[in-house]
Amino acid sequence: MRPESRILYQLCALLLVASLQLSAQETKVVRDLMLWTGAAVEKSLGKDWTLSLGEEIRFKHNISEINNYFTEAGLRYRINKQFALEGGYRFTRDRKSDGSYETRTRYNLDLRFKQPLDFMTIDYRLRYQKEVDGFGLLGQGSDYEKYVRHRVRLRYDDLKRIEPFISGEVFQRFLFAQSGTFHFFRIVTGVKVEPGNWGSFVIAYGFNREITSLQPAVIYQLQMNYTYEF
Repeated sequence: MRPESRILYQLCALLLVASLQLSAQETKVVRDLMLWTGAAVEKSLGKDWTLSLGEEIRFKHNISEINNYFTEAGLRYRINKQFALEGGYRFTRDRKSDGSYETRTRYNLDLRFKQPLDFMTIDYRLRYQKEVDGFGLLGQGSDYEKYVRHRVRLRYDDLKRIEPFISGEVFQRFLFAQSGTFHFFRIVTGVKVEPGNWGSFVIAYGFNREITSLQPAVIYQLQMNYTYEF
């Protein structure tokens, strides 16, 4: 190969690599507004057990298209007035960049603690969750995404049918064959409204922010959920 041809080839290769890197950077969403909306039912089973079932749809790209939708079931056991255990399972249809959907499944195990004070309640939740593509939740050889999550919520109790709250949560992520890293944190503030005997509404606003990235993404969420208890 002639010297000038070799130089031209190298320049073309460098331009191709640079363009691929730029396109990869452009595909990362660093600012977005999402909408999380859903409905659920909760059934008390005796004094200490509660069964729940819910459906949720989440929108992305400034609430312009569906991000995913999922069905989630949970079972909670109240140990005493302060402590409770809960397990959950989620079946998700996740939208890909080409518009098709893939299946993801997830389970979680929670330890919950609450402490009432004079005018507010402090809630702490420790959650372990694992999510995989498809249905291989029990397989150890497939790719997975695990999180250990710590959430603290303060709830104001002095109002009759309205409960304002604010919460902070940190997510520690464990990928397949990698050690854990603190991935992002979430801040949410909102109100829970109980207008009567036919359920409760939660309206909230918050954001997720990456911790470790040099170009951290900040994703805002508007949340609207309804729960019927019986």
